[in-house]
Amino acid sequence: MSNFILAPEGLQLRDVDVWGPIYDAKTYGTIMDARIVRVRRIGNQGETWEIEFDDAPGITGLVPAEQTGLPEGTPVNAFVGSVISVKVMEINRKEGIVACSRKEVVNISLSKLLAAINVGQEISSIVKFVSDRNVYLDIGGGVIIRLPAEKARLSDGVPLDVQYRRGGKVNIIVTNLSKEDRGIEVEPIDPWERWTFSRGEVLSGTVVAVRDTAVFVSVKPGVIGMAPYKAADEFVHGDRLEFQVNKFDATKRKLHLIEWDPKKVGQRKREKYRAQARRNAARQSRIANGEDKIIIGVFSDIAVGAEEKPGIDEE
Repeated sequence: MSNFILAPEGLQLRDVDVWGPIYDAKTYGTIMDARIVRVRRIGNQGETWEIEFDDAPGITGLVPAEQTGLPEGTPVNAFVGSVISVKVMEINRKEGIVACSRKEVVNISLSKLLAAINVGQEISSIVKFVSDRNVYLDIGGGVIIRLPAEKARLSDGVPLDVQYRRGGKVNIIVTNLSKEDRGIEVEPIDPWERWTFSRGEVLSGTVVAVRDTAVFVSVKPGVIGMAPYKAADEFVHGDRLEFQVNKFDATKRKLHLIEWDPKKVGQRKREKYRAQARRNAARQSRIANGEDKIIIGVFSDIAVGAEEKPGIDEE
């Protein structure tokens, strides 16, 4: 860290003193970018982000939980490693610490969004974090919207962390807007309304995950199908393969697939024919051995009884 008392000749103090950008940001209210490097617990402040500035190496910034600008209940640990935008609130040069607020920046962005968007408008967002029950989307300027699983899940049976990837783009629609409460509600655009698949159809898809007994395959943006997975199978994330549609239900958002391999398809057909042949042979054997006589006799008696009973015209 620099400790110049006076700036060297031909330079300004801000050019050689790392504190220069920090004081400028505090004085003029400018926004600085910083990276979250860890989460600390400091006194009554609770969980606090520790941040570092590229423009001011060696200076530590602190963002208390109430200044993160995140929706209530959002796990702050999930954002470690992320680059955020902050305003400098207080400076303690002696300790080398700067108190910062992300909330101030988010409030500015939120005001701009509330003035620019309308209910029913389609906008884009970026996935910031995915948990078992929620997806957190940045709809612009650091404004984070939490989508619960019941709204976020686009494909039935597909885990959220398979459906959504951190840093991925998601198209959403604004469903509610309140300028008084400064609230925005959104939902992902349903991709299943756009596509139709028929049983037996062969299509190309990308393997996005392999879990336990299922492989998940992306066939269209937002549409992920499932295919059975066995230990002997060699599916690799990112593989582009052909699959055959086994079942499709747009209403329930279900797409069941099986791997398409001409050799395997031929083998399955041969196995099916052999199984049918075995069943036919077994049935013929039972008939030849007289095992079906009782059944035949029962139906014969019924037939005779029907013939002896007078019809409507004979009465």
